[in-house]
Amino acid sequence: MIEISILDTKSANFHSVKKAVDKYNPKNEITSNIDTIEKSNGLIIPGVSTTDTVLSNIKQLGLEETIKNFYNSGKPILCICVGMQILFEKSAEGRIPGLGILKGSVKKIPESKNNEKFKVPHMGWNQLNLKNNNKLFDGVDNNSNFYFVHSYYCDPEEDKIISGTTTYSIEMCASIKQKNLYAVQFHPEKSAADGLKIYKNFINIVKSY
Repeated sequence: MIEISILDTKSANFHSVKKAVDKYNPKNEITSNIDTIEKSNGLIIPGVSTTDTVLSNIKQLGLEETIKNFYNSGKPILCICVGMQILFEKSAEGRIPGLGILKGSVKKIPESKNNEKFKVPHMGWNQLNLKNNNKLFDGVDNNSNFYFVHSYYCDPEEDKIISGTTTYSIEMCASIKQKNLYAVQFHPEKSAADGLKIYKNFINIVKSY
């Protein structure tokens, strides 16, 4: 039985994510098969590429309602980078409406502040400021460093769902927790030991569902 589905959106770093998940639960599969996803206990949506590309592929694969139904079922979901951005209603990066699971929008990272210039995309290691208790970050110290690669950031309508922030040209949402949904802007699979803890913790959340 496949316990965790890693969503194949046709444009992400599936194999590095799978390699990380394999360390803690080999019963996982990279898949776009609706039946496999629905029978899984957990879902991971990786993120590389643009929101329009990922959303277009999801729609072509008929996975839009599958993702929404999985969320509504209460089973745990982990979304990464662009996988987090597609959850919102709209993005400044593209024209295709987001899934609308989360209220809010995705905005371009400002390239300057107080006459100081910032390179966009925001790329490299940056500190994560944890906002509240969250099982996804068990064993992770506040202000630990994680690896970011993004030009856009999520701006939720409700601040209460923000579980972590990072500061670049502005303070940005870096992680979200809403019910059974966990999402991070950074790439855990590229974030060394602390990144692997994210996957281990998510797998523990799936097991306890």
